[in-house]
Amino acid sequence: MLKKRVLTLALAAMTAMLGLTACSSKEDSTAANATAENNYGLEEFVMVMIPGEDTEKSVQLQDNLEADMSEALGMPVTVYRATDYSAAIEAMRTGNAQLAEFGPFSYVTARDRAGAEALAVRGTEDGVSGYHSLIVVQPDSDIETLADLQGKTFAFVDPESTSGNVIPTDEILNAVPDLGLSFDDLHTDGKFFQSAMYAGTHPGSLQAVIQGNVDAAAVASSTLENQIEEGIINADDVRIIHESPVIPSDPIAIQKDLPQELKDKVQEFLLNYDDPEFFGDEEGQPKERFIEANDSDYDYLADLKEEYGLSD
Repeated sequence: MLKKRVLTLALAAMTAMLGLTACSSKEDSTAANATAENNYGLEEFVMVMIPGEDTEKSVQLQDNLEADMSEALGMPVTVYRATDYSAAIEAMRTGNAQLAEFGPFSYVTARDRAGAEALAVRGTEDGVSGYHSLIVVQPDSDIETLADLQGKTFAFVDPESTSGNVIPTDEILNAVPDLGLSFDDLHTDGKFFQSAMYAGTHPGSLQAVIQGNVDAAAVASSTLENQIEEGIINADDVRIIHESPVIPSDPIAIQKDLPQELKDKVQEFLLNYDDPEFFGDEEGQPKERFIEANDSDYDYLADLKEEYGLSD
């Protein structure tokens, strides 16, 4: 009788333990599902930025943005810089990034290919901020006009770069209409330039001229200004021979298929982000912040894409 009672108690204890284990597993699963639901099914929220200058200051500002966004969204946030423009687009297309700062032209591509939806852009109370595409040469160069570039060596930035490729190509073609050149001709050695290359980044394009590797190069005005401000180059290291009309600033875009609640949270964070260091506030100058992006501001680049038959 005693032996049977001990066996019964043992079975009861085992059953209770199994019940507790099952209950615990169910609670763990419920907790995990709740966490996933709170984070919209994401282990982390990833923002990717297009290639640019990674100075000590810019890296620190990027880290600050990461920490502030993580706190606002209530989930881990990682911000990193892509190796090139196409990598940034591909990161969003494959779901490896949920948010991205694109150049205007790469945004148009990402809008079509990766489902990018513009949320915010830098601006002031007067509207969207902008920058220019510059073509620079060495100070003592004999190149004075866009037509003078014929037969020279040239550095573009990246195929998806607005100010480093699409706009300067368009401006050069418009400057020499009698030559009957195509978009591709400006990127084919011997057609207009003696040789043409992609430097990969705006600082790289700038350095290609300064170091004498090419006769001229395209670069964003914001990059030239930052490189001078950071003391990386001197103002007289290059000479500007051409400046484009204003290009609207780089939009920050989110993957449009994400839950609307998450998209609203991200946009609210951006529109209320108020770090004066991040925006480079200067005394006496209008304060620049993120303002709501207008998708149609980038349609003219879609028109250029169609005009020149630039494929995805």
